[in-house]
Amino acid sequence: MIELPTRPSFDLKVCWVIALEPEARPIIDELDLRRYANKLNFPVYFNPENGHALVISGIGPAKAAAAATCLKMLLNVESYVGWINLGIAGFYSQPIGKLYQAIKVYDTAGKKSYFPGVRLSKILKCQTLHTVSQPEMAYLETVLFDMEASGFCEMAPTFSCNELVFVLKIVSDTPDHPVRLVSKETISQLIYQNMEKLKEIILVIEKLVKEEKKRLFISEEVFRYFDTFHFTQSNRHRFLQAYRKWKSAFPSRKLTSTLAGGNSASELISSLENELLIASKNWKLS
Repeated sequence: MIELPTRPSFDLKVCWVIALEPEARPIIDELDLRRYANKLNFPVYFNPENGHALVISGIGPAKAAAAATCLKMLLNVESYVGWINLGIAGFYSQPIGKLYQAIKVYDTAGKKSYFPGVRLSKILKCQTLHTVSQPEMAYLETVLFDMEASGFCEMAPTFSCNELVFVLKIVSDTPDHPVRLVSKETISQLIYQNMEKLKEIILVIEKLVKEEKKRLFISEEVFRYFDTFHFTQSNRHRFLQAYRKWKSAFPSRKLTSTLAGGNSASELISSLENELLIASKNWKLS
């Protein structure tokens, strides 16, 4: 076990929330994650060199939500970080071991639906997932079945944007191969055999995280204006929104070139918004 390095000594990219240790073990091994010495209810692992962290939640939506919150608070996770819930799932048909992205997650107890993540359809197939309170035995619907994803989907998008929240499930049991036959060793093996595909997915998510981090970056020049002028909370939010759009439109420009004549927070915001409006009239749609 190791002590947690103080931020910003490592750049966190992806947080994993996984229900069971046999599901987590292949990821821990592949990403060389190390156990963090803490007295919390949820085992936490991380690697400061590659920016991945993992928490083992236990079974159930409430535990998944609580474990995600634990990881968020423990590591002070930034809003550009990706979140992945990986695990096994029941399915109505073979083959065992097939990896899916759940693009719709339905909580059968709360009767609520979630739609996590950018679709990774070039890498793997997409499917609907039902989160149930007991292991599925009937497999009457043509969907995946798990026991924790809805809790993860409810909580993780409050930490990052919904597009960076991913649910990945590997078929472990079907009507022809019921869940009672699935051993701990089998669970780990199913994850290991999908590792190349998972590594491909990780690269895509890390790229998305990099883009989101860049989008959310606030230059030091912005904070100089916050120090100089009085901003209400709503004006601060408007200014940041306008600044991000302005910076996307004029990446090489300095704020001083646009805001030289501003004497108040409202005038600064108007200057940015007006310049964007004028520029947008000249943009050509391709």
